[in-house]
Amino acid sequence: MILSSWLAVALLALGAGALPQRQVPLFKETTPVHGADVPSTPERRAEMAALLDKYAPVFKLSKNERFFPSSVAFMLERYGYVQYKNGTWYEPKPEWMTPEGLDQLPRRGKKQLLSVDVPFNAQPLFPDPESSFMYGPAGQEGGMEPGPDGRGRVHDEVYGFWVDQGRGVVDLIYWTFYPYNLGKDVGSLGCLGNHVTDWERLILRTVDGVAVSADFNTHSGGKFSAGTYRWSDMELIDDRPVAYVASGSHGIWPTPGKHVYAQLLNLWALVDVTDDYGPIWDSKGHVVPIEYWTGPDGAKKVNHTGDLSWLQFKGAWGNKGQTSCWWHALVGICQVVDGPPGPNRLFGQPPDCIISPKAEEVSSYSFYLSKNVTTQAEKLNVTTVVIEQVCARPRASNLKPEEDPWAKALDEKDLDVWLMSETVQYRGREQHSGSLPACDGSRSVAKAYRISLWDDKGYHVSTSGLRVICIYEEGRPGYVVSGGAHVDDLDEWRWWLLRPTPN
Repeated sequence: MILSSWLAVALLALGAGALPQRQVPLFKETTPVHGADVPSTPERRAEMAALLDKYAPVFKLSKNERFFPSSVAFMLERYGYVQYKNGTWYEPKPEWMTPEGLDQLPRRGKKQLLSVDVPFNAQPLFPDPESSFMYGPAGQEGGMEPGPDGRGRVHDEVYGFWVDQGRGVVDLIYWTFYPYNLGKDVGSLGCLGNHVTDWERLILRTVDGVAVSADFNTHSGGKFSAGTYRWSDMELIDDRPVAYVASGSHGIWPTPGKHVYAQLLNLWALVDVTDDYGPIWDSKGHVVPIEYWTGPDGAKKVNHTGDLSWLQFKGAWGNKGQTSCWWHALVGICQVVDGPPGPNRLFGQPPDCIISPKAEEVSSYSFYLSKNVTTQAEKLNVTTVVIEQVCARPRASNLKPEEDPWAKALDEKDLDVWLMSETVQYRGREQHSGSLPACDGSRSVAKAYRISLWDDKGYHVSTSGLRVICIYEEGRPGYVVSGGAHVDDLDEWRWWLLRPTPN
């Protein structure tokens, strides 16, 4: 149910560009408006650490896995040098290459890559024993603890961010770390997309301390990810999620099997393979709790110190990749690519889709605007809000009579897309609500929604991005096709109404 980027393009053809536009003035502030948020209390941090441990995932690694996880500390002491993106490099002080000292790198490592000084292009294994540390602690001889079921056990740290979204919503982001990522076999080109270190995540949403959904943002996310799952559709052990980890590339998926997550030139499908036969990594008791920001109003990231100082590092966690292969101009990657950024990234985002119950004839929408949006809106005399429901319907000419159109990936040539709208009064930080008819027609779906703001003179001020809707029916697993939904959106809308002043 992930919304493809083409839908945003399709919407531009529906008249958004023809709206009466107001000339928006420049805004002098270039950062979000900070509210009165303050760092949490020790009691709150302890509460969140307990919540992270309560829902600590059980990761099931593949029977074919050779590149196992590690802690950050394990890898830091094994880097050999730091390279700038321009190719120059330096040897860091030993005390910098620790969890407590990594933020002491020049400019906190900005535009720099932590680098190993051993061979690091596995095809599919390392040719040199000195590279074997990148198999991870469990990948060393005698490093895997055996379990009573004959499957190995892994006990490395998982890094758990908690993000207070307000209104009882707390997102839990579980980051896993590996010394190496094995790319995908692309025939005679070899394994493409290898990189030193790997960060992958699983995101859980809790409301008033109870888990309600999980987001599988595999690799970089996007339409080939598994997306948002209702908690009732998840595989659970003691009310904790079970997730399956792809061999080599470590993508996190909700089920075992083969998962296509990307295409190269429409010639090669990049496939993650997961199974239920390999080592088990139960993260309960091994989650490092991390506070992301001071609260949703200010949206200001916490400045980490002590043994969490490594989170202030702004560079990449692995060596610089290759660009000299002859096929780079065609597919964009060689056998080795740049190492990834760290886990302290932009959170505070809504799930991949808003889980909403089915509505028969009338859709309803409830939502909130962030302090940043309302501060800007009031400068622009915003008085009304238009709710825009995005409807989509498969084109009958592209369907076989027995075919379920929503059971496969669809693109712009397969769908008709249109908007339905309702105008409501601007209410500042209070909840906005409105209703409009469900999308009509056989197989029509309320696919997404967005909002636009208008001023007291009837000029269009700004329009938000899109939020995808996943519709369910009580008592049925998964999602259903429905032209209407009751959308109760707890994530505040955040976007720039005003153009920041250029530096």
